[in-house]
Amino acid sequence: MRLTASIDDRDVKNMGACCTRCACCTYSGWPEFNITCPLYARGKSLGASLGGVVFLNRAINEKKIELNQNVAEFAYTCTGCGLCDRCYILSILDPAVKPSDHIRTLRADLVRKGVLPEKVKQLYERVKQASDEKATKAPDSAVQTTGIEADTVIVAECCEKNGQGQVSGSVASLLGKIGKNAAVFAEEGFCGSTLYDFGFWDYVEPQVKKNWGKMKGLKDKTFVFTDPHCQEFIVNRYREFAPDYSEVKARHFSQILAEAFGAKALESKKNGKKLKVCYHDPCYLGRGLGVYDAPREVLTALDGVELVEMERNRKSSFCCGARALGDYYPDMAAETAKERMEEFRATGADVLITACTSCKHNFQNVLPEAERGRVQDLFAFVDERV
Repeated sequence: MRLTASIDDRDVKNMGACCTRCACCTYSGWPEFNITCPLYARGKSLGASLGGVVFLNRAINEKKIELNQNVAEFAYTCTGCGLCDRCYILSILDPAVKPSDHIRTLRADLVRKGVLPEKVKQLYERVKQASDEKATKAPDSAVQTTGIEADTVIVAECCEKNGQGQVSGSVASLLGKIGKNAAVFAEEGFCGSTLYDFGFWDYVEPQVKKNWGKMKGLKDKTFVFTDPHCQEFIVNRYREFAPDYSEVKARHFSQILAEAFGAKALESKKNGKKLKVCYHDPCYLGRGLGVYDAPREVLTALDGVELVEMERNRKSSFCCGARALGDYYPDMAAETAKERMEEFRATGADVLITACTSCKHNFQNVLPEAERGRVQDLFAFVDERV
């Protein structure tokens, strides 16, 4: 089992031996100590947590447990929220391995062995077919410029196609209102984040190298993202697969908007209607990239908008559940989304805003059709009010 070029199964075993069962991978920090791991929220046991995955990986490496369908269903039930990466013990080991990477290594082994839940098999076949097609149909140029002098490149991500058109339209509209010239990076295919998280590692490296080969010619420019999964993967993981990767200047679009409001390049319409909103921190934007303030600054800059917080917020935000694909707990993704929606309703807010289309869709999927408009995308929400 190999995580990167320098981390292998011996490191996984080492981590298993060092876990103290303190359960900090399941709770938010002091003083709230709320249950924040979606897996643990369903099972209330060490086995149903990152700690359980650590020991499961160790048992598999020591040939005490074989990979089977039950292991597969458990592995793909994890939502990948990243809360477990706050572990104080495992993070200080040398070499450093993120606790959440235990799920990824386990999934990679399951993919290689072909032991997968049915839904993951279907996803695997779609990924394989799409990857094969993109390998023969990749465009010569990934960049369409609105102005050759543009110093900003908007990354048109691939991670969540449904609804991405609306997001892209809102981003284009807002850029026009700001008066900012930008190029568009529109690579055909995958950024690689879904492939990596779900264990399809044979397809990650060639895709990353292809994308980076086209991105590195623009590395003196600022890459602006709207999809947190894509941004987190490129910023934090591309170096693992592309030997010539070098750090790029990356911003989330909410940060661009916050600066625009601060500089008066964007101003809110005076509509007079009071609206109470909650902001849901997407896992990969918050815990993955540390972007918490910018979306809130944008919302509070809008006339008539009052921002209220859910009990679990910022680094202790509860996941939307979108990336739970297994059947270890029935309908895990839906159960997780419903729990978050109950937390939203408890605030008395009118609208739930998020900056991730995966979160938006998973929340809307558990609402009656008449209520789905209560969950909105940050950029579309802002575009209607400036």
